[in-house]
Amino acid sequence: MGRSVFWPVLLVSVGAVILAVMLPGGRPPEPPRNLPWQIEVLPDGDSRVFGITLGRTTLGEMEQRLQEEAEVSLFTTDDGERVVEAFFNTVTLDGLKAKMVATLGFDQQQLRQIFDRGARISTLAEGRRKVTLSDPDLQLARKTPVVALTYLPRVDLDPDILRKRFGEPSRRIAEPDGEVVHWLYPEKGLDVAVSREAREVLQYVPPKDFRRLVEPLEKFQ
Repeated sequence: MGRSVFWPVLLVSVGAVILAVMLPGGRPPEPPRNLPWQIEVLPDGDSRVFGITLGRTTLGEMEQRLQEEAEVSLFTTDDGERVVEAFFNTVTLDGLKAKMVATLGFDQQQLRQIFDRGARISTLAEGRRKVTLSDPDLQLARKTPVVALTYLPRVDLDPDILRKRFGEPSRRIAEPDGEVVHWLYPEKGLDVAVSREAREVLQYVPPKDFRRLVEPLEKFQ
């Protein structure tokens, strides 16, 4: 009686070991979900890319997701334009390495206050200045939603790859020197700056806010 039970159990155990070797973890690997062309457009006109919902995901949540602390600064120009950006130097998602810049959703009054409380101001080229945020404003920044993303891949995305992954753009706008051409995808909230010499730059905004990407470009025409 004991022998008749032992052998079936042994065979089942051996089979389980073989399956464990053939299929580590007991299940196939999950497909990639964080590639630059995997943009999810939401019913309310927002969008999600790299697991970040633009207009909702805070900078602190983005840092946790990317497992990297961002360098947060306010940038200002001589004509009064101000923006707070968070820079991620090394991001690896689904095997692709890149740099990323997150634009934070502060209104103009908040930006003026952050500028006035700045810990240090550095002068950059072309009339731009970089402001180091005070500690309280850094804490506030990490509770503030990300409203736009800039993705700078470390590999070249040539036009054939872009067409394959994103399709034909709805519109193209060339910068005055002709070196950079912007491929525009309003339904995705995406602007791809295609360069003949440099690597491409991808900018993401919620599709409902796409006009704020296009308006500066239309000055070139």
